[in-house]
Amino acid sequence: MNRQPPRDFRRGPLSGEFATRGHIDAYFRRQRVSPRVVVEANSVQALIEIVQHGSVATVLPDAVTHDHPALRPIPLASALPTRTVTLLRRESAYQSAAARAFAAVVADHVRARGYAPA
Repeated sequence: MNRQPPRDFRRGPLSGEFATRGHIDAYFRRQRVSPRVVVEANSVQALIEIVQHGSVATVLPDAVTHDHPALRPIPLASALPTRTVTLLRRESAYQSAAARAFAAVVADHVRARGYAPA
């Protein structure tokens, strides 16, 4: 069931230092929703702990919930805009074994989670 966020929900967002916060605040403005901010956190892990042990909600990328089974994602009627991340490197640059291994781990993770490859 997709829902709009309640107009009076208690929100615990990331601090304004995070780009994600700006994207989510803009989403709420477009939806004409002004959740009451009751706490801010300067790390995703701290925010997860606050949500798990408190009475606040937050909006984080869905991928965060994969590693935290105690969190329950609630799909929204109007989805947040999609954001894309990219692993960049110069094509002709030397790639260490560690860099190649990291790229392989990222590719495996993308496939395992069913994310659309770029």
